[in-house]
Amino acid sequence: MATLRELLEQSVAQHRKLQAYITAIEKRLPLLDFESTSRATTELNFLFQEIQATDQQLLAGLGPMDTDNYIDLIEQRVKLGKSLVDQYEKITPKLQTRLVGYKAELLKIRHGLQTMGGYSAQSSRAGGIINTSN
Repeated sequence: MATLRELLEQSVAQHRKLQAYITAIEKRLPLLDFESTSRATTELNFLFQEIQATDQQLLAGLGPMDTDNYIDLIEQRVKLGKSLVDQYEKITPKLQTRLVGYKAELLKIRHGLQTMGGYSAQSSRAGGIINTSN
């Protein structure tokens, strides 16, 4: 079992990793295609789950008397947490909008393919003489 200091250090490191990842996504957002956007969303969820697991361990082991001993790490974590909330609130709607746009495009393509599936040309495939004189 990790010590409280190790858990707090791990938590701070995870928050920094998440912050760096969100910053990287923000910079690349205009260039991301569907697969990259989907992968980025999956990775964000994975990082959040890691942080949540560490937080559960912290909550189980951290008591009121421990806060004085680890105040520096707790303050770093709180500061990073507030920053992450702001970043996350900015990027989440952009990612969701992007994914909804991709879904709409896929539906248009699918509908177009279904529409064209019933199309058949009325002209003969054998060809013919073109008459351009009037």
